[in-house]
Amino acid sequence: MTVLSNMALNTMSERIAKQQTKPMRLALLLSKPNIASINEHLTTVDTHSVDGFALALLHACEHLSSTSNDMVNIGDRLWIMSGLIAAKNGIHAHAYINGIALSNNQTEAVTLALKHAKRLHAQPQIVALDGCYNFSASSDGNATDDAVTDPANDSRSESAPHVSAPHTNETAQTALTAMVNLVESIASRCIPTQDKANGQYWFSAFHQSRVAALCYPTASGVQAIILTQGRALIAAKPLISTQRLWLPLSAASLAQLHTKLMGLSSQLHSAINDISLLELIKTSLLDYQTDAPLALVLMAADRRALVQEVSAMMTIIATHQQHDANSHTPIEYKTPAGSCLYSAPLGHNGLSFVYPGVGTVYPNMLSQIGLVFPDLYAELENQGDMQSMLQTDFIYAADKNRAAQMSLSQLAIAGVGASYILTKLLQQEFAIEPKFALGYSMGEAAMWASLNVWQTPHSMIAATQNSSIFTQDISGELRCVRQQWQLADDENIVWNSFVTRASIDELAPHLANYPRAYIAIIQGDTCVVAGCENSCKALLKQAGKRGIAANRVTAMHTPAALNISESVRQFYQQPLVENLPSQLQFISAAETQPVVLTSQAIAKSIADTFCHQLNFTQLILNAREQGCRLFVEVGADRQTTTLIDKINAQSSNSVSAMAMAVNAKGGDDVTSLLKCLGQLIAHRVPMSLSPFIRSLDASINTLSQQAALADGSSLICYSETSLEGEPH
Repeated sequence: MTVLSNMALNTMSERIAKQQTKPMRLALLLSKPNIASINEHLTTVDTHSVDGFALALLHACEHLSSTSNDMVNIGDRLWIMSGLIAAKNGIHAHAYINGIALSNNQTEAVTLALKHAKRLHAQPQIVALDGCYNFSASSDGNATDDAVTDPANDSRSESAPHVSAPHTNETAQTALTAMVNLVESIASRCIPTQDKANGQYWFSAFHQSRVAALCYPTASGVQAIILTQGRALIAAKPLISTQRLWLPLSAASLAQLHTKLMGLSSQLHSAINDISLLELIKTSLLDYQTDAPLALVLMAADRRALVQEVSAMMTIIATHQQHDANSHTPIEYKTPAGSCLYSAPLGHNGLSFVYPGVGTVYPNMLSQIGLVFPDLYAELENQGDMQSMLQTDFIYAADKNRAAQMSLSQLAIAGVGASYILTKLLQQEFAIEPKFALGYSMGEAAMWASLNVWQTPHSMIAATQNSSIFTQDISGELRCVRQQWQLADDENIVWNSFVTRASIDELAPHLANYPRAYIAIIQGDTCVVAGCENSCKALLKQAGKRGIAANRVTAMHTPAALNISESVRQFYQQPLVENLPSQLQFISAAETQPVVLTSQAIAKSIADTFCHQLNFTQLILNAREQGCRLFVEVGADRQTTTLIDKINAQSSNSVSAMAMAVNAKGGDDVTSLLKCLGQLIAHRVPMSLSPFIRSLDASINTLSQQAALADGSSLICYSETSLEGEPH
C-alpha cells in the first residue's frame, strides 16, 4: 500500500470515527420536500472515483451535523436532512440513517455501524455490494456470501479478506442506486431483493422498526450504513393493473347487461394505451350501482384476454335469452380467469364467513397481501405481534420445508393469524359484513378471534404456544390418549389420521373390532379416521376403503380428548369486548342454535366441538336451515370450500347455496381475492369499491408520470399512501 493510499484510508477512517462520536438520525427522502425555509445543499457523486458515493454520503453526514437548517441532495436521487429538522417541519421520512462505520470486513463494519446506531439488538436485512458492485441478496432478504443476518453471532473470521472495488465510472452510481432501492424497500415494507416483482412483506418484531444495513467496498475498506424505517409509506402495489384487470357492470336486466357489454367491447378496441384502459375500468367502477338487481364481473390478465372475456360473456347472455329464458334456468357462469355472472343472485342476507381448521397454512401464504394493503398491515402491526401471529420463521423461511416441520400449536396459531388478517381485510377495506359465521374444528376459535368478540385475541398466541393442551395432551406425547388407553409412560403410541372416501354407515360396523380407531370427522362424502395407525389401516382394509394419511398428530374429535374437556373450556374462556356484534349469528358444530354471546357459552361451545366427533356435514345443513346461502372460506387455502359444495349438492334442501374461498394455495393471493370479490358482487353482496378506485388512481398517476419522464418532463415523485405510526 502506498503512502497516498495509507493517507486516504486514515482520512476516511478518521472522518467516520469522528461521526461516530455523535448520535446520528438523518431523514432520507425519495423526493424533494416543498419547504422554502430549508436550504438545499447539492452534492454531486463523483463517478470517476471508486469512493464517489461513500465520500458524498460522508460529506452529507458531516455537513448536517454542523448546520441546522439545510438538506443535502445526493445525485438528484436522495434528499437528506436532520431528523430533528424534518420533525419540526412536519416532514415524514421514508427512512433514517442511524449509524455508519468503516472496517476491513463486512461483519465488523455492520457490527460497528449497529453499535453507532444503538441497534445491536437488531438483526438487520443486509444488502451487500461485492467488489464489482453487484447486488447480493438471498430470497429472504439477507445478502449472500459476505452478508450475515446477525453480525454479533457470525462465526466467520474477523480477518476475512477484503476485495477492493475496481476503479470504474459505474461503481459510485451503483452504490447510490442500491441506497435508493433499499430506502424504497423500507418505505414499501418489502424485503430487499433483486426480484421486485415477487417481493415479500417485511415483517418486524413487535413494536420494533425495520433495520437494514447497506454494505459496499471502498478503497479504504468496507463501509456499512444502518437504515431504519420512517413513517412514510410509498405507493402500494396495485390491486388492479394492466396485468390484472377487474371491473364490474351492473344493470336492471340481462338485456341491459348485454348492451353494456357491447359498449364496453367497442371502448376496449378504442383504448389507445394503458392509461385509457385503466381510466375505462375506473369509469365502470364509478358507474357501478350496488342496488341494481344484476351484476357481472369481468377479470383478465391483459387487454386481449379481457376482450375475449367480454365476448364470451355476451355469448352466454345471448344464448340464454334465445333458448333458456322460457325454462327459467338461471345463468351460473364463471370462467377460469375469474369473470362471473349469476342471473339469480343469492344476495347478502345469507352471507356466511367460514373459518378453516388446523393444517391449511402453507409456505409464503398471503405474501402479497401486505404489499397491496400496507395501511391495513401497519394498523395490524400496531395492534399485535404479526411475526408470531403468522409464525413467519416457518411460513416465510427460505427453506420451504420448514413449514412442514411446524408443531400443532404453531399450525393453529398461523391458521388463526391468516383468518384474522383476511377477516380484517374484508371488513375494513371492503366493508363486507357477514350475517353468519361458523368454523371447521379449531376454526371456531379463529371465528371468535377474528370477528371482534374476544377482547384480547393477540394474547392467545403465546398461550397457545405454551399450553400443554396443544404441546402434550392432544399432540406431542399424547397424554390424553395415554390416559384413555391406560398406557404406561414408556409405551409407544404411533398415531395418525386418514381421509377416506366413505360414509359413516360404511365404517361404523367395523369400529367394534378396532377400539383404538375412531371416526373423528364426518364431512360430506368423506370421513377422517384417527387413532392407532395400525388399527386405522386395518379398519379401512376391512371396510374395503383406501385412506390418505394426514401424518399429523392430533387427538381432537376423539374420545381421548374428552379427558381434557374442562381444560379446553377454561383455556377459551376469554373476556369479551363491550360492544358485541349484534347483527351476526355465530353457529357452532356443538349446538343447533346460534351461540349466546357470553364468555362461558363461547368457551363451552369450543370445548364441546374440540372434544367430540365433528360432524361437519350436519353443521353445514344446520347452517342452511338457519339461512346461510353464501359460504365464504376466510383462511389460508381452500379446506372447506369443496366440502361445502359437495354437502350442498347432496342436500335435500332445494334452496340454492354455494361456497367460495378468499385464498387458494398455488395461486396468486391477490388474484384469488379478486375472484372471490367478483363472485360476491355477482351475488349482489354490498361492498366498498374504494380500494379499487385508489389503486387505479395510483396506477394511472404512475403511468402518467412515466410518460412525462419519457417526454423529458419532471422527475417521478414518490406518493405517500399513508403515514404509519413509527415504532420504537
